Amino acid sequence: MRTFYTPALLALTGVVAGQLEAASGEFNITSPLMNGVYVAGQILPVTYYLTRDSSKLHLNIYLQPVGINYTTAVIAQDADVSENPSAVVTVNHETVWQHSYNYEIPPTAPAGTYQVIFESVRTHANTSIPITIRPFVSSASPMPSSTAVSLATSSSSTSSTPAKSSSSIARLSNDIAVTTIAVMAGTWLTWIL
Repeated sequence: MRTFYTPALLALTGVVAGQLEAASGEFNITSPLMNGVYVAGQILPVTYYLTRDSSKLHLNIYLQPVGINYTTAVIAQDADVSENPSAVVTVNHETVWQHSYNYEIPPTAPAGTYQVIFESVRTHANTSIPITIRPFVSSASPMPSSTAVSLATSSSSTSSTPAKSSSSIARLSNDIAVTTIAVMAGTWLTWIL
């Protein structure tokens, strides 16, 4: 019986990532992921690359709540659009200038729907990426015993040091979910092949 994991695993784990062309056509957005799920108190990665001459590009980036009583946050005012040699990357066999921000989502950000807005000031064109923010999880908060046992078991098999922060727990939980999906997909593909 043949087993074919790679494309299904890549698709299920989000490794096959897309990019979104900005409404102004001046840059492409590679992060955050469209409809991605992020956690309050953790990092929201914001990455974009320039697709043409940036000398006239003036870019602002915001995190705006949707239907939530919370203030819009500025991720980057006058975001970096320089054509600095240290920002050069190759995308689809083309040399471009990529810039990134690691925005720490405030732990007080309420759970819900948000949008990351890329505002091209010169062209008055906004590009919005919808995301979901989950509630902050304190590393000091108690976990239900079944979850704690599950995480402790997984932690001991994947690393020699225990998880010490909420971000480690969140990453471990994500790893467990991805592994579960991957095993299910592999079983399903083995069955149908």
